[in-house]
Amino acid sequence: MSDSKPAETPPSDQPERRTRSFRKHAPVKRLSPEQLRRQNDVLRCAWRNLSAAHPVIAFLNTHNESLGGQPLHIALHSDEGLLRVETILREMTLRT
Repeated sequence: MSDSKPAETPPSDQPERRTRSFRKHAPVKRLSPEQLRRQNDVLRCAWRNLSAAHPVIAFLNTHNESLGGQPLHIALHSDEGLLRVETILREMTLRT
């Protein structure tokens, strides 16, 4: 039996070719039609009441104590959650 070792390839002037394996993603869970409707409604309400991108993004993605979570997630979960988020938005507008 011979110990055959694979021949080492000499260094090349060409850079090592990379695969696209880093771009493979796990399947993304898609929103249901009802969740898409609620997402649309909460975004419209937020824009109507806050009227600027930074406050809208900050409000929807930051934990809200009175809601007990992130407003966007609460609104997507149910129609009741959407109503609660819209109520908070209206109250915020009335205070200013």
